[in-house]
Amino acid sequence: MNCFQIIKSVLDEAYVEIPGDEAEKDQVINDALEYLRGEYSQLWKECNINYSDPRTRFAYIYAYVTSHSNLVCSIIQQNTVLGNLFDNQKVNVACIGGGPGSDFLGILKYLMTNKKSPTIKFQLCDREKSWAESWSDVDDKVEDLKFRISTSYLPLDVTKRDDWESHRKYFQSDLFTMIYFMSEVFSLQDSAEEYFAHLFNQAKTGSLFLFIDNNSPQFYNWFDELAQNHKIEILSRKETKMTVPFDEEKSDLGKYFDKFSSPKLTANVAYELGEKSRICSGMFLHRDIS
Repeated sequence: MNCFQIIKSVLDEAYVEIPGDEAEKDQVINDALEYLRGEYSQLWKECNINYSDPRTRFAYIYAYVTSHSNLVCSIIQQNTVLGNLFDNQKVNVACIGGGPGSDFLGILKYLMTNKKSPTIKFQLCDREKSWAESWSDVDDKVEDLKFRISTSYLPLDVTKRDDWESHRKYFQSDLFTMIYFMSEVFSLQDSAEEYFAHLFNQAKTGSLFLFIDNNSPQFYNWFDELAQNHKIEILSRKETKMTVPFDEEKSDLGKYFDKFSSPKLTANVAYELGEKSRICSGMFLHRDIS
């Protein structure tokens, strides 16, 4: 089962939740798709996206989640350290800003493709609580799942200290993912930077950080600066263009592909893999093991 097939089942449920008849639903979804394109073109200066609106969530899942999920899957496939992580019997993953499901779904596809079967726990950390409705039962949608997964939702606003300060258990995660999230809060970095510093400081030694975002220096330079200041060793980094693989058939989106513009299929990305350093001296090795 590929990402488009899973997303089709999620979209079917989300479509029902949008008020109006079919024509009205389709119009507001098209408006939401246009709205998102406009907002993402100016992330460097502001981001005011309201994901509490079911129309916006539908548009985001339809247009972006397959592309972003396949980025996650492909990068894990190419990286020895990430691949080896999922050979463990148990893996805990914290998806920071992961409400849309890209992180979770990309890892799920990697495990199914490579026939790996850890017991894996996902914690989706996101300000918007409504995302939880989309992904809480994905394991029921996937046929012949050979491993155990669990998902839980942690409501967390990285720009409000009172909101994130009391949460601690997820610091014991083996992997923290940040998939197109730091760019969304970049215009709020004066408020968000304290959270990321806290996260990097409190994460357990040896934990991994996967950063994937737009290939723009302001976004990955921010991640690099935080990593350098908080003992995160950069194991690998790359800037590249990636395309949704051939096993993802757009037609699997069914009627939605006929109704709406094509979902995102290519991406110009920068990604980095960091590790909470075991080196007490503060010296960091930069080695490409991708």
